[in-house]
Amino acid sequence: MTMRGWVVVGGLVMAAVLSGCSNKDTMRWKEQVWLSDGRRIDVDRYSVALKSGFPNSNDGPPIYQEISYAPLKVFWSTKNSGMRGAISMGSFDIIQGDAYLVVHANETAEVFCVGKPAGSYLINVYRWRKGVMQKIDQHDAPIERMGINLSGTGNWGFRHADRPVTYLSWDDIAYVTGQPSSGPPKLISEFYKKRDYAVCK
Repeated sequence: MTMRGWVVVGGLVMAAVLSGCSNKDTMRWKEQVWLSDGRRIDVDRYSVALKSGFPNSNDGPPIYQEISYAPLKVFWSTKNSGMRGAISMGSFDIIQGDAYLVVHANETAEVFCVGKPAGSYLINVYRWRKGVMQKIDQHDAPIERMGINLSGTGNWGFRHADRPVTYLSWDDIAYVTGQPSSGPPKLISEFYKKRDYAVCK
C-alpha cells in the first residue's frame, strides 16, 4: 500500500475512533431523596445520554439509567427491567422496610392500559423486599403516600455547570420537577391530576 493509502486508512480509523468515543456522555452522581416519612437519604444514580454530534455536541436523549441504594440492596437499571430509552424515574421511597421505585411507563396509554382498571397511572412499580426486586401491580404499592422526589432525566440540566456535578440536593430536585424547595414532595396523585393523558380511562 502506498503512503497516501496508509494516510487515508489512518484517517478513517481515527475518525471512527473519535466518533465512537465522543457520541455518548455519562453522568454519575448522588441524589438526595425526601422520603414520605420526612427522612432524607442519598441514592446513587448513573445515566448515559447520546450527544447530538459534531459540531454541536449538546446532550441528546438518555439511553440508559441506573439507581441504587446499598443499605436495602436496591439496584435498578433500564437494562435489568427490560425497558429502553429515556425512561424517567419519578419516585423512590422506603415504607415499612421495603423500598419502592416508580418509573414512568415507556408505552402509550392505548398499549399500557389494556386489562388495567380505570384510574391506573402510566407507571411501573418495583419493590425490594429482603433485597429481592419484584415488579408489582401499582395497586399493591403504597403510591398514595409516595411523592415525586427524583430528578427523572432532569439531571442533564445540571451537566453544563461550571464544575462537575456529583450531588443533587432536594433543592435541585424541586427545581427540575417544578416544586417548592420547602417541600414536602408533591404526591404522585397530585402530579397525575394535571396529566390526564397519563391515566387509564
